[in-house]
Amino acid sequence: MIETLDILIILLYLCGIFTLAFLSGRKETGKGLVEDQYLAGKSLTFWESLGSIIATEVSALTFLGIPAFAFGKDYSFVQIYMGAIFGRIIIARLMLPLVYDKGITVYSVMAKMGNPGGQKAIAIFYSINKFLAVGVRLFSGSILVAQFFQVNIYLAVFLICVVTFFYTLIGGLKAVVRTDMAQMLLFIFGGLMAHYLIPQVANQTWSELISMATLAGKTTILDLSNPGLVLIGIAGGILFDMATHGVDQDFVQRLTGNSSIKSAQKAIFLSSFVSIAVGLLFLSIGALLWAYYQSNAHPGVADDQIFAYFITNHFPAGIKGLMVAGVLAATMSTLDSTINALSSTLYNDILKHEATQKEEIGKLYKKDTLLITIGLMIIAFIASSSEGLLVFGLKITSWTAGSLLAVFFATLVFKIARLTAINVIIAYAFGVLGVYLNTFHLNLNWNWNVYLGFGLASLALYIKAKFVKPKAP
Repeated sequence: MIETLDILIILLYLCGIFTLAFLSGRKETGKGLVEDQYLAGKSLTFWESLGSIIATEVSALTFLGIPAFAFGKDYSFVQIYMGAIFGRIIIARLMLPLVYDKGITVYSVMAKMGNPGGQKAIAIFYSINKFLAVGVRLFSGSILVAQFFQVNIYLAVFLICVVTFFYTLIGGLKAVVRTDMAQMLLFIFGGLMAHYLIPQVANQTWSELISMATLAGKTTILDLSNPGLVLIGIAGGILFDMATHGVDQDFVQRLTGNSSIKSAQKAIFLSSFVSIAVGLLFLSIGALLWAYYQSNAHPGVADDQIFAYFITNHFPAGIKGLMVAGVLAATMSTLDSTINALSSTLYNDILKHEATQKEEIGKLYKKDTLLITIGLMIIAFIASSSEGLLVFGLKITSWTAGSLLAVFFATLVFKIARLTAINVIIAYAFGVLGVYLNTFHLNLNWNWNVYLGFGLASLALYIKAKFVKPKAP
């Protein structure tokens, strides 16, 4: 049953987000209007970069999917975060200096070692994968909203997209980052409240519930009886994180928009430890729920919906609204970041607008942002929940992450290939071949898709550079 207090809390949250976006987006601080819109005028601070990185990676898949992972399995998902520590060291020391202060997007920087055709090709491939991955995250975030308001999930998707579209328009990346920081605090507070309320509903202490889960192996992070799997889990997170946080415009813009490269490097490195803490916070919710349902009737819903069900059926008025706001925060903080990143890619790398007047830039930004929002909405409408949404969302990212990373290293790090359309197509074709081999023959963990994709794509680009000489101009 929807309570008036819950509605008031959600409305207060939405009003606060719009107000913060308006106040953040009023002032133009950059050298140019496009830079101000997509790089926040190079004015982001350490805390803004750090907070927005966490908010962007913590989607509704974290809020609902990570508790579901622990509910059905254990804490082994943390191994990916552990691998991310090493991945982000490489990003900070090697990858970020190659793109910082050198272009609006990471793909425009890569294009300096190639041509416009290559820039457009890699931006298109990146955008397609991003649409699919974030569409699943949007679908996930709509589950609780639909359950709470007792509406069709498609209507929930539509409403979330409309709200996010309008406040993203208000102030570009600066508004996105500022609202992300506020939303990060909200969903972390929501996670902490769940740790307090689940024991209250269970009429047991937090320690009793966690002890029960621990005895059943639910809190196991590293299974030392099988060190091979531990190594696979940690190593799998290294390249995966290098691709998602080092070459994905969604995350890179939070670093290149920083006022100082040293500040950006510190933000990306320390974010790995914050990610581990947030992951453990939400994994523990899954362990608490598992312990609760050992002595209470299981509601008969999928693991991905178990936390949403518990919130809507057991949390008191006011707190229920706060938790829904927390899921909205997790969903919208990922969605707004993606909209801005894809909009910048569409504007700068694919359509290559050359507007110079404020009014013209504003119109193009609105049109591009609307197209991106509609695209994400459509993907969410057709998103499948046939398997765990958390793993499914990450699998989508892994399909092409290796290819994207291979092109980055081939053009900017090793400089063995130019960014041309044919090189991009070759890299993605061999990267997809690696995913195919893993899916249907090797059957390794999904995060090894990145290693296979990166390895085969890099090998293909090296062979082409070695044996196929470019045509003389």
